[in-house]
Amino acid sequence: MTLIARHGPAWTYIDYHQFFLIEPDQQDYVPEEAGPLISTTGEAVIVHTGIANGNVAVHIEIHDHEPPLDDADWEEVAEASMQVEEGPLMVRCLMEDPPDLPVLTPAGPGPYRVRAHARGRDIAYDGCVSRSQEVYLFQIWSTPYLPLHVLKQTDLCGKGLRRPAHPAEE
Repeated sequence: MTLIARHGPAWTYIDYHQFFLIEPDQQDYVPEEAGPLISTTGEAVIVHTGIANGNVAVHIEIHDHEPPLDDADWEEVAEASMQVEEGPLMVRCLMEDPPDLPVLTPAGPGPYRVRAHARGRDIAYDGCVSRSQEVYLFQIWSTPYLPLHVLKQTDLCGKGLRRPAHPAEE
């Protein structure tokens, strides 16, 4: 297992509680698999933030294989698969220019897995914050498809997005 590259933090603008890991010209925002931290369209990952508008800190790690899980400093951790068809995968905002981060898929088109980590989503929930305390880490590696999988869920923001498995959990 080798870490290929590490980038960030890059301040990333948030609109409507979300930003994306997506190809530059892609416009598909309809999730095939939905989760409390991330959802996937199959070709993109939608990241669900605590703040409604403003900036969050984003860190990126690109790996050649699945990295070991280290969730000690994180409130929410989830993984999703995506298929990069043509262009480079990048962090993209809905209404603003993308942050200063490199291409996230150095191996080119193909299947990728994204492990998303988040903390601080409850601090200014639904707020408009120029520089929030929300922090995200995305670990990316090439691998065949696996379903969306939640590895850790402890924040209230994510709890509000989770559907209870049983009526007694409501």
